[in-house]
Amino acid sequence: MRMETDMMTVNLLRLCYNCDDAHLCETEEQCKACWTELGLLPIENENEGQRETKAFLQMIHE
Repeated sequence: MRMETDMMTVNLLRLCYNCDDAHLCETEEQCKACWTELGLLPIENENEGQRETKAFLQMIHE
């Protein structure tokens, strides 16, 4: 559970900080729905290579 909480906090800071509509999300579920709609969350059925590449690119551009 702690890792899930930590990821939620990281996502809030990374994905919501500069969002003009962040004030509209009042629950974790709303945040997750927004991130999914905007394509900001990893897709569950991506293969491992795609996940590794995406993670590497995200690290470079942070």
